Amino acid sequence: MTARDYCRLALLVLAPLSLWGQSTSSSGAARTQQNPPSATASLSGSGGFYTPSPSGLVGARNLISLGTDLSTSYDDNVAQTNANRLSDTGFLISPRLTVSREDGPLAMALSYRPTFLVYRHQTAYNEQDHDLNFDANYRATDRLSLGAETSVLYRSSLLDSLTGGAAFGPGSPGLLNNSIITPFANQFENNSRVDVHYLVSRRSAIELFTTYMLRSFNKPATSSLALFQTEGKSAGLRYLYRSSPRSTIVLTSLYETFHTGDGTRLGLSIASLDWSMAVTPRLQVNLFAGPVYSQMRGNVLVPFGSLVTLSFPIDRSDWHWAAGGGIVFARDKNTFRLSASRQVTDGGGLLDAVTSDVIGESFERRLGREWTVQSMAGWQRNAALAAAAEQGQLEGEYGRITILRRVSPVLTIGTGYEYQRQSVGGSVPLGANFDRNFVYFTLAYRFKDIPLGR
Repeated sequence: MTARDYCRLALLVLAPLSLWGQSTSSSGAARTQQNPPSATASLSGSGGFYTPSPSGLVGARNLISLGTDLSTSYDDNVAQTNANRLSDTGFLISPRLTVSREDGPLAMALSYRPTFLVYRHQTAYNEQDHDLNFDANYRATDRLSLGAETSVLYRSSLLDSLTGGAAFGPGSPGLLNNSIITPFANQFENNSRVDVHYLVSRRSAIELFTTYMLRSFNKPATSSLALFQTEGKSAGLRYLYRSSPRSTIVLTSLYETFHTGDGTRLGLSIASLDWSMAVTPRLQVNLFAGPVYSQMRGNVLVPFGSLVTLSFPIDRSDWHWAAGGGIVFARDKNTFRLSASRQVTDGGGLLDAVTSDVIGESFERRLGREWTVQSMAGWQRNAALAAAAEQGQLEGEYGRITILRRVSPVLTIGTGYEYQRQSVGGSVPLGANFDRNFVYFTLAYRFKDIPLGR
């Protein structure tokens, strides 16, 4: 496709959207996916009380929500490998659909977002994502609530970055490690969770939860990469106590298992203490810490160079510490977030199991009513557990700055720059070593919500 063809395609897409938007404008602000990361870095979540809200749709009842994101970008490393750098411009379209329904004690939400990326010259790297999510909550009594959620994702690490979905951290219980980038390998991921929440009193609650996690890869473009399928399960118990009107204490007991590759099993027994407090109306603080007992058995695959992968038998138990915290400071039109954590988790497909150290920050400033500037940066290191024959390590940096302007209640435009780097050390596939820069222009459009009955 030529540049003129891309212009024609953009006009064909944007013109009908803009015409329909003028006739069905919504009072809500248009949303984009350039959201800053969460400030909390807790194993047990934010430390707050559980309140059912499917897919984060606070206040949304019985409606269909439609929207689309359009982006064009220039990427200096399309193939995500430093051995054969290719640059190109691309066009991305990402429509989204959310259906939410609340009927008495039952609330449900279903969302679907396909994403398509087309390059001008490097058409062999054209990609597509599919994200499907379903949440359901049932309030059986005034004290007892049940929750269930599942997500099915098919995506590449490249598109995960372009759409702003890449989270820079290992995640909370029931989530796989997403701080490791697997260069240009499409992955399938399923995350499912069931919660039982019981309100003991006005100041205390108990939660039981169980999760299922699966991540698999297709054949990567770089032949030297050896990617592992990961299957995980967890079960846990949380006790939440509101020690004061501004602070909450959470005690968590959790057991997780990960099966990696053909025969490696990692078992994690975790106990943690979480404390969160609103120090002032502008400052919130969250801290957590706890011991982790790991049991690793099976055969660890250790790559040496691009052609040789050795297998070492392992049967070892160790004690580790997990700790971290975060702060959120908001004043006038500025919001600052800072978080840090150290956890034991899965190796993201490149390693069997790792200790993951993550530091991240974000800053947002609103300039008037229409303009917003957002920036975020992060550093992460994933080091293989000492049980491995040779200590492999992945280290990376991430940064992004975005300028957004709300053109109308339904339309937001933005431009930005993003940088990624991942370096390897020790026994890690060489193909995972890369860096990339890209600049982009994006347009987010939100249609009027369609009510579903009362």
